[in-house]
Amino acid sequence: MTGPGPPGHEPLVSVVLPTFNRAGLLGRAIQSVLDQTYRTLELLVVDDGSTDDTAAVVARIADDRLRYLSQPANRGQAAARNEGVRRARGEFVSFQDSDDVWLPDRLARLMAAFATAGPRIGVVYSDMLRVWRDGRVTYHRSPTMVRGRLLDAEARFYQAYGLGIQATVMRRHCLEWAGGFNERLHCFEDLDLFMRLQRRYDFLHVEAPLTEYHQSSGVSDQMRNECRARQWLLLRYGLALAFESPAFVRRELRHVRECRR
Repeated sequence: MTGPGPPGHEPLVSVVLPTFNRAGLLGRAIQSVLDQTYRTLELLVVDDGSTDDTAAVVARIADDRLRYLSQPANRGQAAARNEGVRRARGEFVSFQDSDDVWLPDRLARLMAAFATAGPRIGVVYSDMLRVWRDGRVTYHRSPTMVRGRLLDAEARFYQAYGLGIQATVMRRHCLEWAGGFNERLHCFEDLDLFMRLQRRYDFLHVEAPLTEYHQSSGVSDQMRNECRARQWLLLRYGLALAFESPAFVRRELRHVRECRR
């Protein structure tokens, strides 16, 4: 198969949106998905054990493309996304975050890129607009992805770093081949997934900002989780990383030792 289907056929895109105690922001994120000009979609909101008014927010939105999945306890974004994918029906899968906003033509433009892509393209992705807490908006250019490489020689860091999961659409069978998200990670779980995907599939970059990425996560928790994730990435990909850059591995080992003190 070289594209999403014959002319006039729109394949179903399953959009997975995990959320936890973000009732105040969730409605905006949901509506930006349902307002897409690309109409052939289903939206699975995976409530990861929320204790606020999340269920009521979803219940007020009348759209038969919206499905609400309630988890009995909080297990983290990776587990919530995996549950959404398991329940999805689409040939393609995309991800939204509960505090972010999609521009109206996001899906249409990414699926149009898939329509002309070859079978080696597993992921299509865009740039983003980063919206900071103080209201500033800056252009976030997503990285260039080269199949088979883990590191970006110029940035001297992981090639997929800076590629947001909310900027992507991927073929479902590629996601399933990669094994989904690592549920032990609470940071960089999307980076880890991309590193597995890029071993086998090509990524296609649509150079336009199609998602608003809103800053809202807690800094202290993020730093602790990032340290653990960077240690995991070294354990999992250490040999391949050392082949590409022994200096990078030495530097990452020093960073992990320091941040764990």
